[in-house]
Amino acid sequence: MRIYSKSKFDMEGGGESACCGVCFCSKLQKKICCFLIWFPVFIILILLAVVLIKGLTVQDRFERMTLLKEEVVLLNPDNETKIAWANKLGGAIKFPTVSRSETDQNVEEISKLHDYLKTVFPVVFTLENVQTFYPNSLSILLRIQGSKESGNPYLLSTHLDVVPAGDLEMWELDPFLGEIVEQEDEQFVYGRGAIDMKHSVVGILQALEILLNNNGKPERTLYVSFGHDEEVLGHNGAGEIAKVLERLLEENNEKLDFLLDEGMFVMQGVVPGVDDPVIYIGVVEKGWTTLELTVNGDQSHSSVPSRESAIGILAKAVANLEKHRSPAKFSSGPEYDTMSYLAPHASFLFKMVFSNLWLFKDAVSSVFSSRPELDAIQRTTTAVTIINAGFKENVIPSFAMATVNHRIHPTEDLDDILKHDKDVIDDDRVIIKSKEYFPPAPISPYSNDAIAFQIIANSALEVFPTAHVTPGTLMANTDSKHYLHLTDKIYRFTPAFITRNDTKRIHGFNERIAVNNFVQVVEFYYRIIRNADSQVEPFDSDMPGEGSGHCDADEEGCHKKDNKEVKDEVVDDYELIEDSI
Repeated sequence: MRIYSKSKFDMEGGGESACCGVCFCSKLQKKICCFLIWFPVFIILILLAVVLIKGLTVQDRFERMTLLKEEVVLLNPDNETKIAWANKLGGAIKFPTVSRSETDQNVEEISKLHDYLKTVFPVVFTLENVQTFYPNSLSILLRIQGSKESGNPYLLSTHLDVVPAGDLEMWELDPFLGEIVEQEDEQFVYGRGAIDMKHSVVGILQALEILLNNNGKPERTLYVSFGHDEEVLGHNGAGEIAKVLERLLEENNEKLDFLLDEGMFVMQGVVPGVDDPVIYIGVVEKGWTTLELTVNGDQSHSSVPSRESAIGILAKAVANLEKHRSPAKFSSGPEYDTMSYLAPHASFLFKMVFSNLWLFKDAVSSVFSSRPELDAIQRTTTAVTIINAGFKENVIPSFAMATVNHRIHPTEDLDDILKHDKDVIDDDRVIIKSKEYFPPAPISPYSNDAIAFQIIANSALEVFPTAHVTPGTLMANTDSKHYLHLTDKIYRFTPAFITRNDTKRIHGFNERIAVNNFVQVVEFYYRIIRNADSQVEPFDSDMPGEGSGHCDADEEGCHKKDNKEVKDEVVDDYELIEDSI
């Protein structure tokens, strides 16, 4: 016989009863147990319902604005014309306009490229309403006078120089071949500069040549700049162009409305979960700094080594930097909007995630962390590029040095980077010094009422109608940094069509661009000019906007940064050479 005693709690709960024939619980105890079991389930079900509802009803955050009343008519060249355009690009690629350093450039080849461009685009370089300037003699600045008076011109910018070819054995063909080749059942223009950035140089000039032919004119005045040293920071190219441009704007009582420079691309297969092409418009680019880490120790014979050497101390510091990355900033920068803009166009699972970043942002950040090309978007990157130490195999050196390059996230600055590195290294024997620094650029407006963003997005969509627009961060740096004092609307985009396999061609090997894609490049710049004509009259650039690109600094997924330090940068006097035409 079993005897069960009742506690005071049991008596108050209303008596005993069997629970699944195993234990005895009071009614109150059963209610508490049920609550503890079912309440989390209830919360999970509610969350699932919210996630599903938001995912299934998510709307496109980019609302396309109608800029022109007239019907969009693309150039649609015949095959013979396509090949002729592509051959012009090939001809430009044949000139090895290589920049190795600020003091080591193929100056003669750049001059030859000037002559070539004048030859193949005679209309652009001979019309009276086109002024041509050669800042520092090697860069080019064009001013194309519009048919209507306007005080809000814009600038199309790109560059003439290219990076070295590198290991020639890794190229399938001559890196400066500049010919149309058949590969993978498609025609490509092959050679260094096809993507970065001669396709843009020739594409802009071809669009202008078509527009200006037969004395045609754009309605709105525009400028075009071709720097000659972008690959080596652009101080002598775009830095000098900016001075000439600033003078011209002042002389003509103009204010630069917006700038479109090189940057991100039309990408397919790069963004997880999105199969359609993505028009990725850079609204900001990362800053950068180069740090020098040095360690001083005692020099001695290798037969009697001390417990720690300068090399060992430095090696530990470098290992700590690579092991402990800068913190992810996914919910603080434009990358948050990059994903949310694409939510309606993602596959089902990714749509649920991208439309509910309030819940899944940490999970997305974790996925980004596993892929270097995505991780670089959400955090300041750390790259150890040079290590110097030692001079003889049996001598322990007294000095070791490492060079570290950081590409700085838009929400951080040099102080943040230095503090992080010092904390991570945690060794006062390692001296940290910044050799060079350029802060992240301000974030340009990309709300639905940001006209400049609409002009670029509309032009891209007219040429790539199945693609989807999203704003984002450019991880590299461009010549646009030299124009920050002239406009606060700077966008970084070029219509080269890039797949995940193509990303390695940029500054890599076997660079190429499809002939059909180059035709789209010409179409895009032609549409830019036409769409920009819709805003001939000056408009209030300080007009407040709503939505993405205009928000409080504390709002999730948005960040604003003081631009004073950037805008205070002044470039020295310039030498101006004007071509009388």
